[in-house]
Amino acid sequence: MRKRLFTAVVLTLAATMPAAAAPDYAALQTTLYEKYIQPDYDNLAQKTHALEYKTVGHCKYVGETPDMLAVRTAFHDAMDAWQMAQHIRHGAVATDDRHARLQFWPDKRGITERHMRKLLAEPVTANFKDDLPRASVAIQGFPALERLLFSDLPLSQHVQPGEKAVRCTVAVAIAHNIASIAAALKQENATPPTDAKTDIRDTVNDLVTGLEFVQSLKLKLPAGKARPRPHLLENWRSVRSLKNVEINIRALRDLYEVLAASIPDDNPQHSLIRNQFDAAEDAIRAMGENGKELLGEELGPVRFRALSGTLETIRDMIAETLPGHLGVDLGFNSLDGD
Repeated sequence: MRKRLFTAVVLTLAATMPAAAAPDYAALQTTLYEKYIQPDYDNLAQKTHALEYKTVGHCKYVGETPDMLAVRTAFHDAMDAWQMAQHIRHGAVATDDRHARLQFWPDKRGITERHMRKLLAEPVTANFKDDLPRASVAIQGFPALERLLFSDLPLSQHVQPGEKAVRCTVAVAIAHNIASIAAALKQENATPPTDAKTDIRDTVNDLVTGLEFVQSLKLKLPAGKARPRPHLLENWRSVRSLKNVEINIRALRDLYEVLAASIPDDNPQHSLIRNQFDAAEDAIRAMGENGKELLGEELGPVRFRALSGTLETIRDMIAETLPGHLGVDLGFNSLDGD
């Protein structure tokens, strides 16, 4: 009942607004790329290059029980950069399974864990780094590397008990693969697509889909219905699941502000959306970074579901109003099947 009432209010607000003139799609696209997409991919390329550099250096110089601080810090920096761009699903990142290769997640069936155990159970070939881009996407990106960097077993050049592959060899190859994909994304996003209107439409779809991705899979799913499921949290091993959500909300809000720049500040639905973003940012900052710890608290799942509801509200408001303002239709939901 509450959802139907809210939707009716949004539709009423939308119906009372005069039709907007068609925007200058080329100018909006230029602003979008110069202020948003290109800087995000530039940052991702820089931080993943540093991650590869730190991983190689770590594996070259450390002993049997190495200090993991430097390489783990580089991982967190790279993940921060990825979370800023994670919701972009059209364009260069959609080719060659790049999005899934960077981060195969959600992984409800534990596919990455099974593939990593199988990989570590046998010696890797001399051409492993070159062959990795053609291997399973489950072992190519951040989730696979996280399992190596945040494991109880050391990341070293020595084979660990029960394994035959050298963990450092595997980690260096994965870090190289991540950096290579990010470098390609930077290069291929240097020039926007020629069809500006279609690109804007796809970006609006990415915004709506990105909000759904966070509220449904990062918050609602691990909160569970009867009991919480903390192992379905994103990056629970590196204790940053809620930090990711905070970055996501900030990035999605920034994207909305770029796309909605021509909407007057006193527009009713525009004000409502901004107020809801304020509420979401306040809520996530108060939740901390460790989602697994919070889900262990009595009211933790309730707070997860409450924030999920706020983001769902934002998603519905944007889906009902922004496409019409920009003169585009929402397209295919890339989360279908997740």
